Amino acid sequence: MAMLCLLPALSACGDSPRPPGTTVDAGITDAGTVAEDAGTDAGSQTDAGPAPTLLSSLPARGESGGGTWVRVTGSGFIQGVATTPTEAARRTVLKLGEREVRDFQLINDTSLDLRTPPGTPGPTNISLENPRGTARCEACFTYFESFDLRDLAPATGALSGGNTVALVGTGFPSEVQVLFGGTASPAITQVSSNELRVIVPRASSAGPVDVRVQGQGSGGVLRRAYRYLDDPRITDVTPLTGPQSGGTQVVLMGRGFEGTTAVRFGNTPAPLFQVDSPFQLTATTPPGPSAAATNVTVVTPHGTWTSRNAFTYEDATPAGLTLHGVFPHVGTRADGTVTLTGSGLDAAGLAVSFGGQAVTLVTATPTTATVTVPARASLPRIVTVSVTAGAASASLSNGYTFQLALSQVTPDTGPATGGTPVTVEGTFIPPDAVVRVGALEATAVSTPTQEQLRFTTPPGGAGAHALLVFSASDPENEVLLPDAYTYEAPLTLAQVEPARGAIAGGTRVTVRGTGFGAGTTVTFAGEPATDVQVVDGHTLTCRTPPSRVQAPAEVSVTRGAIRASLSEAFTYFDPRGPGGLSGGPLTGTLNVTVLDTSSGAYGRPVEGARVLLGTDAATPLQGLTDARGQLTLSDPGMVGAQVATAFKDGYDAVTVAGIRAENLTVYLRKLTSDSNPGNPPDLPPATIVGRVRGFKPPRPLAPNEVLEARVFVAQPSPTSGPPFVGPGDRRADTWRVRAEGGTFQVHTQPGLRAVYAVLGVLKDEVNFEPYLLGVRRGIAASSTRVAEGQDVVLDMHLDVAAPLTVDGPITVSGQPAQHQVYAWLDLGAEGLVPHPHNWGTGTRFFSTIEGPGPRLTFPGLPRVDGTSLLFLDLLRGTTTYPQSLLYHRQPGDPTQGMTLGPLLPLPIFTEPPSGQRFVGDVAWSTNISAPVPDVQRLTLTAVGEGTGIRWTAILPGGATHVTLPQPALEVLRAGLPANTRLRADLSTARVPRFDYAQWTYDTLSPATWTAYVLGRSEVFDP
Repeated sequence: MAMLCLLPALSACGDSPRPPGTTVDAGITDAGTVAEDAGTDAGSQTDAGPAPTLLSSLPARGESGGGTWVRVTGSGFIQGVATTPTEAARRTVLKLGEREVRDFQLINDTSLDLRTPPGTPGPTNISLENPRGTARCEACFTYFESFDLRDLAPATGALSGGNTVALVGTGFPSEVQVLFGGTASPAITQVSSNELRVIVPRASSAGPVDVRVQGQGSGGVLRRAYRYLDDPRITDVTPLTGPQSGGTQVVLMGRGFEGTTAVRFGNTPAPLFQVDSPFQLTATTPPGPSAAATNVTVVTPHGTWTSRNAFTYEDATPAGLTLHGVFPHVGTRADGTVTLTGSGLDAAGLAVSFGGQAVTLVTATPTTATVTVPARASLPRIVTVSVTAGAASASLSNGYTFQLALSQVTPDTGPATGGTPVTVEGTFIPPDAVVRVGALEATAVSTPTQEQLRFTTPPGGAGAHALLVFSASDPENEVLLPDAYTYEAPLTLAQVEPARGAIAGGTRVTVRGTGFGAGTTVTFAGEPATDVQVVDGHTLTCRTPPSRVQAPAEVSVTRGAIRASLSEAFTYFDPRGPGGLSGGPLTGTLNVTVLDTSSGAYGRPVEGARVLLGTDAATPLQGLTDARGQLTLSDPGMVGAQVATAFKDGYDAVTVAGIRAENLTVYLRKLTSDSNPGNPPDLPPATIVGRVRGFKPPRPLAPNEVLEARVFVAQPSPTSGPPFVGPGDRRADTWRVRAEGGTFQVHTQPGLRAVYAVLGVLKDEVNFEPYLLGVRRGIAASSTRVAEGQDVVLDMHLDVAAPLTVDGPITVSGQPAQHQVYAWLDLGAEGLVPHPHNWGTGTRFFSTIEGPGPRLTFPGLPRVDGTSLLFLDLLRGTTTYPQSLLYHRQPGDPTQGMTLGPLLPLPIFTEPPSGQRFVGDVAWSTNISAPVPDVQRLTLTAVGEGTGIRWTAILPGGATHVTLPQPALEVLRAGLPANTRLRADLSTARVPRFDYAQWTYDTLSPATWTAYVLGRSEVFDP
């Protein structure tokens, strides 16, 4: 019977949960007639039928670490097990091998989704056990060793690369690519399936980068795991001179100083130094051996750099004009100057020449002279620097070097295997030039002239790499050409991510490999992908084409006449769920299925429904469902919880907020449809006949008093009677018995049932005072035969009083709210026996146990443990809305007291403001210190000529606002007849074992809620 309101929230049943206190038709003669089902009714199930079967799994393989989402097909998953997928799942045990599957969801009677637990590499069985029996699929799934990239060492290195890093993990394929950021490693050695040793490529800038390993359909990444550090370089020294005794604080400017372990002046370590930043350090000079220029060296874990003659020790007794050094001795500062160091450099008439060519003096001190370096013209690459002042002179042989420069690389591309002869044009090229392409050193280097350099390329990773040239004898004479040479790798396909997507197509996929470039195309199972974007030579993105079937697909990339492929690299699946959220976490792709819940069309796809993500009408994340009612929205910007709205002209609209799962299935109802065709037809009623025995007066009776036993069938759920529905029409029953052994006849739906009788004293044919209870259990009620001889013995005294503690006192709209408390005796699968106080033993609509709280007493309970009693606390003010309801069960002796609470807070609608038109926003407020519900359901109902729910929103517990997007609002308004107004109804609920990321429609029924609130707004104009 739970299928009667499987979709009560999203238009299947046409209305919000029925609030206690609303008038309903009497219905059939049994008080157990259902208005809203409380869940599985074991008594109404048909025979279990044949054992379940398991036929296939898709995909059929996954990593041994678990976590693979698999669609399993078969039969007998729900029918004959339970009436809802959620309840059937609780009665199902799934295993892969001997490991139980904890994360699974039943889609329908023939399909389910599961997330694999960890397993041992190799084939394994899938087994399913439920009340229908056991099914087994032999070797239905195969585990392969998980690709797991775990760590690397060392985790830092120089920008120039060339160092070796060890990568450790599991499941490394035999053919892999390793990328540091977007640059491929030039050399990879596979030590084992658990370890790789790779050469780090050169990077373009310092900082952390991802390290990615990929190949043969698998891949893994360590985010920001490797940190490039600038190679140490000294670009300026201040001051350039100091006393020979040492003690001068010298500031070195440059880069790559992070982690400096030593600073040396000549061969002598600085006694003190401090790294101020990666670009500056301060060092104290040691004593110098003589008055002369000396080298300055910085030592770091990622490299050592020496600046030649960068600091000059001054002569304590200057001997006239001397020249000790030039800084920088290669190239110039940004302003074109260099500084000479020595003594007597402030002499009058000082003249400076480079290779005999006079240069301009900028500034001078006794120990320094800054000059502008002349254009080379006909000067040699290395020149003598000379100074004269009158008759005095000094010079430095080979004192200055014009910095080498490069202009053209021919060819600038070649195979990744290396071996390509390359010619480079330039100027001032030293005869001892060393060449590095990326991180590796070139071979066969020669310099026919100062304007030409030749070499043979080393192997390299695919992509553009920098060209570094420097002098072996003078490393400061260097030049770097970024992206000067490109290694062309063969077209390969290493990985497709994600490796699964919906059959609707449109999943944004990242394809990894080598050799990608302009004109690259991608196909899935032979069908072309769309929106192909080449990111770099290793990466491209595209959108999958639709697929007619659920199946693995070959993925191929083509560039020109070259094609590369991976078989079964991508799996198409049908994301249709049981209704609600399903599948793995949302990671940039949401698969939406829109189904019909209209009369005569239940479960059919709704083609052409518009699905919009968020509330922006112009968002690119929207589209129309296909013939299967499906649409995939995919974008890397889809992070965090999402909101989706589905709507179509002539249908209601549905919004789901807080989406964190990859699949969403919603139901829309045609506005002309009034019923849910998913509800099974009512079966002909069953008849139960018996006698009532055990009449015992509690005291001598007055003339106006008689003993009377009232006979009923146990309710299938609390919502089958007051305060949710009336006591029912009993005219077809013989339910009032006034003599020992008197006969009763009652009617009910077929199934496993219980009949109970309440004996009491009836005064003046009006007031009924109950005091004894009798129950007849295990009755197999049938439509085809009368269940006779079902006698009830009155043997349970109703004489236990339970003290109750409830929330309160509470005010609603300024008036004291009242608690109404109800109780039922729980018979399990046979139903619930409502306490006589609930409904005047068949004559009232409300409980007689009420008050403002916080202390109440519930008298007349049977002598049972608290586990057999179910209580309901209903709180409301002087009007029907709002109201808060709480179910409670408490083990132990009821006479020791029970606490019913805390209740969920009552909402107050704040939008739309009173008297204003609806513009798409509904908002409410609650007591922020009160408990937070698990789920909320808001419905917008038309009031007037065009009645019925027009919009339903499903929200996580903490939400207090929801917006109907403007396009959906326009469709809603267009479908409303003239003079129709709108009303908002809000239900908030706590649901046992509820996971919002995997909610289903059956969990949105009040039958599954342990506490909930019903709120209603004023009517407003659309």
